[in-house]
Amino acid sequence: MKYILAIVSSFGGGLLVGGAYAAFITLLRIFPRLLQFTNTKRYYMAYEYIFMFSTFIFTLIYFFEFKIIIGKIGAVVSGLFFGSFLGFLSSALAETLNVLPVISKKFKIKKQMGTVFIAILLGKVFGSLYYFIFKIGG
Repeated sequence: MKYILAIVSSFGGGLLVGGAYAAFITLLRIFPRLLQFTNTKRYYMAYEYIFMFSTFIFTLIYFFEFKIIIGKIGAVVSGLFFGSFLGFLSSALAETLNVLPVISKKFKIKKQMGTVFIAILLGKVFGSLYYFIFKIGG
């Protein structure tokens, strides 16, 4: 009986955070911008299914503390995938929030915006690789 309040408040908090996250992704139109940025509009449903499936799987991993031993090669491969996804997602988010156009006007680097996008992507990829090699895979 003493755990009912904790269970109800935890469940309510989880619903609140999940709803806010879904609203954030939906209202900022992250996926349409990501699809426009990568020119892969025909894979819209695949993006949504992968997003839902990966959210569900990583929630299970977080709560049940799965240990997956993948070694350094697996860490490199997963780091490349995670880093690429985070790079594209953060680029789409930055583009949606008009951060990069403001920076390009401020620093007068409109012609080098492709290079800026690649630098953001590579930074996320190498950051993920570093994390997975030295924190998880190492």
